[in-house]
Amino acid sequence: MKSLRIPQQYQSGINLIINIDQILFDKLLNVITEAHPFVNIDSILLEISPKIEEIDINALEDILRAIRSIYSLRIQENLSNDEIIAGLSNSLSREDIFSFEELALFEQRINKILEIDGSISISSKAIGLLQEYDSIFLSSRIVTDIRPVFKTETKAGVAGALVVHTLRIAYQDASDTKEFYVALDSNDVKKLQEQLSQSLAEADVVKSILDKADILYLDSNSSSK
Repeated sequence: MKSLRIPQQYQSGINLIINIDQILFDKLLNVITEAHPFVNIDSILLEISPKIEEIDINALEDILRAIRSIYSLRIQENLSNDEIIAGLSNSLSREDIFSFEELALFEQRINKILEIDGSISISSKAIGLLQEYDSIFLSSRIVTDIRPVFKTETKAGVAGALVVHTLRIAYQDASDTKEFYVALDSNDVKKLQEQLSQSLAEADVVKSILDKADILYLDSNSSSK
């Protein structure tokens, strides 16, 4: 099995998975197993951090991000648990940082983590679906300006003024973070507001249907209850 590269941002979480004591690891495993499915790390962090205060919240976030990345890798590459474990272990062994015993412990713990059939598994699939789109919304901002309209003879002064809104949308695509700008007048803003309100109303209807069908709704803004 070839090595699977471990990105630098997940190295801290991997190290913590190896180094925390067994009692604390077992507690962490239980807490994660019982957690509600989530769409962002902040949701599960908010839910489980009070239940495992022995782990610093920043360290806990690193662990959760590492675990989620492993689950995402399994889904994206269609790998078995054994292939994931072997690939990560090979990568760590090349760094010559961990002993044979520590690598064996890592393999054992990752196997237990990957066997969780609950929040992490469901959430990783949901996140994968969200990330399948070519462009993913990141943020937006509207800037409102007054644009003067001058008389034919500019020196004669201002004939009137326009209120112009500029909408900036930042998004992520496969290559980079990008943004674009759109000029709007007040009617455009009202139309946009109406469309967004309609979308929220439709989302509420869909949520109601899901509730009646006893299907879990994965809210990207909070942990599902």
